[in-house]
Amino acid sequence: MFERYTEGARRVLFFARYEASQLGSASIGAEHLLLGLLRDGATGVAARTFRKAGLDYDQIRAEVTRAAEGNPKVAATVEMPLSRGCRAVLEWAADEASGLKHPHVGVDHLLLGLLYAGASVAGGVLERAGLHLDEVRVAIQIGVDAEAGHGSHIVLVQVRIDPDMHDPFVAALLHNARESLRRDPGCLRFDVSQDKDDPTRWVLYEVYDSPDAHAAHRRSPHFLAYDAVATKAVVEKTVAKYAGRHVT
Repeated sequence: MFERYTEGARRVLFFARYEASQLGSASIGAEHLLLGLLRDGATGVAARTFRKAGLDYDQIRAEVTRAAEGNPKVAATVEMPLSRGCRAVLEWAADEASGLKHPHVGVDHLLLGLLYAGASVAGGVLERAGLHLDEVRVAIQIGVDAEAGHGSHIVLVQVRIDPDMHDPFVAALLHNARESLRRDPGCLRFDVSQDKDDPTRWVLYEVYDSPDAHAAHRRSPHFLAYDAVATKAVVEKTVAKYAGRHVT
């Protein structure tokens, strides 16, 4: 199960095992995995996300400790299985890595897996911190593309639409994404995501080989057709642009 895991991800699992034993748990749960992530303090999207959300290891450990109050510590030599919830998180993490076409499961993918946790101690902590799966996923992909982009031009568009315009907006958006990949020579990637909790919110993640390629895309017939619909449908919009950098 762990062949694809990076050294950092394996280290998080080690910390999770330690946290579970210290808190007297019979198995390693999603909450221990979250503590492992916070304890690791690694660089990357997960670390930046935790800092931005104000999540602190000591604070979250105190919350998990209260939930496990009264349990005796478990010796480090005792075999400790993964809980069903933790296994699900790790499976989700692997699915996210595959969906992003990343060869390894890393620390950031473990965070994505935890964002599926829902009604659990770990899921509750992340939900209260205002962390959302789609936003973290996009941040991870931006980081990967920026490292390997050789000067690529990355555009992140977030919109909220009028629910009455849902169907025409989706049709125009998907047509634009498909035609951009088919017809725009400089379009390297065009991903479209809809918020699971709020169907009026959408994220467009686009990668071009240069700013000029993005400008050419905005003059294309498929973009102009989409823009005509989006002008009526979109009630809130933010656009961020990033320059990819090759790291050697």
